[in-house]
Parts: sequence; C-alpha cells; structure tokens
Amino acid sequence: MYGNNVAYMSPEFIERQIISHKCDIYSLGVIIIKLITGERLYSGHFDMSSDRFIELAHEEWRERLQKTLNGMSLEGYSQQIKKCLEIAFKCVELDRHERPSIGDIIDRLNETETLIPEEVRAVHTRIDSTHSELLEVHPQELYFPFMLKGRCEAMSSCSLQLKNRGDNRVAFMLVASNPDRYLTRKPLCGIVPPRCVYTLSLTMLQQTASTSSSDSSDFFTLYTTAVGQHDLLDVPKDVVSVEYDYFFKKVQKMPGARDKVQVATLKVICDRRPATKSIGRSSSPEVIPRSFESRVAIHRTN
Repeated sequence: MYGNNVAYMSPEFIERQIISHKCDIYSLGVIIIKLITGERLYSGHFDMSSDRFIELAHEEWRERLQKTLNGMSLEGYSQQIKKCLEIAFKCVELDRHERPSIGDIIDRLNETETLIPEEVRAVHTRIDSTHSELLEVHPQELYFPFMLKGRCEAMSSCSLQLKNRGDNRVAFMLVASNPDRYLTRKPLCGIVPPRCVYTLSLTMLQQTASTSSSDSSDFFTLYTTAVGQHDLLDVPKDVVSVEYDYFFKKVQKMPGARDKVQVATLKVICDRRPATKSIGRSSSPEVIPRSFESRVAIHRTN
C-alpha cells in the first residue's frame, strides 16, 4: 500500500492511522539520518542501539573530513555531524510525545554553529568560484611546494592568474589570512585592465618541517569590484594598500554593495609534490632567494 515511502512514516500512523505534526517530525528525522549516513549504513541501524549507530556514522564522517580539514575545523564539523544525528534520533522516537518540536530542532541546530570557530566559518561561507562576472581566477587552490634545504634561507612561490574578459577596469585586493608567512605582508592590490590577464607571483617564506598539505589552514581572500576610468589612478606605491582598503570599504557601504564587491576564498596548500594546478610555465613552483620581490605581469587576452 505504502511502497517505498513506509520508512518515512511514523509508527503511530502505520499502526493506528494517527496523524499529527509529530508524524512530520518523524519523517524529518529519517531524512536527516539518510542524508548523513547514506542508504547502506541506514539500513543497518535497526540492528544496533542509537548510540552505537551514531558512533559508527560519526567515525565514518571523521575519516572523510580528515582528508580535507584539520585542527579546530575538523573537530568542529565532526561534532556538528554527531549533534545532527542525535537530533535526528530524537525525531524518530517511537513515542511521539518524546519527539522535539520544530522550534526545539532549530534551536539545537543553531547551537551546533558554535562548535565551529568564527574564523573557520568565515572561510567556508565566502563565495568560492573559479569564475565570476568580473574576473576568472586560476587556480582556486594555491599550491606551494614543500621545500626544505637544511638551514638554507629558501622560499617557494606560486602564480595566481586574474583574467578580465570584460570591458571594465577591475580593481582587486588580495589579503592573506596569515600575512607573516609571506614575503609581502601587506595586501596585494591592483587594476586588471579590460581584456587583460594579470599574473601575480605569491611567495611563501621558508616552511617548517611540520608544515604539510594536511595541516595548512591558510587562505587568501580576493576582493574585486569594477571601477571607473579615473578611479585609483596614480596611487603612490607606499600607500597603495591603504588606498585600496579604504576604496573597498567605501564601496561596501554603498547601496547594493553585495553586487558591487565580489569575494573569493583561495585555499593555500603546502605540498611535498610539485604544484599541478598552476597555469602554464610561468606558474611552475620554484625556490627563490630572499632578496626576490613578488612579481606582477600583465598581458592582453586573445
């Protein structure tokens, strides 16, 4: 009679045709469990206690998250998944009176946000796109090769390409989450002319033996906005970062700023292997002496 939908139906409805909003809460619990655990693991939860099932599902997710997250972010997201499963199992209580209300569920879900540090949440909620209306950004992940030469003062670099296919001048400001690790500690700023490619060479200072792709939490935030022909012209080099910071803050206060300023987050990966996601020959990783400054190249697109 009910076909495959029976799994989502509350026991009181199946057995006694009792209908209430608690039936919907039961269905929501099943949906959450299936979304988090998948069909394979879900089908086995009837043979174990809810605590044991949550523990198994939590461990599976923790193994997945370890491949992409680390430290506080790993622990935060891992605990968030566990809390969601606990909420879901409260939703599928056999006694409908023991199930939470939708308000209780929302409150508990909101509480899970505090499990993830504010700075980590900021990274994952920013716009993350390789293509925007203003600029194409390549690569989206910045690979700095892991290069240690004893006590030698060596650094590694990676290229970032900003391509403007439009007819407007585009201002950008690139801000490091951990500027002390890079040769240029101030934000990198500039204008990408219409139909041009702007290439930046980002330089990381000497890495420590503990630095690897699995524990790097660094990222760069790229702010972009279209500017007029007379904006940000002839900005003195010694105050360029201050001028651009002021300009972007001014634009962000304007009506409709959400559409005017675009934001992208570029993750930093410190890898023992050569970078494979760079652009052409100019982006190949290299070890450079301490005296080298960050390079900039601009050329027209085809």
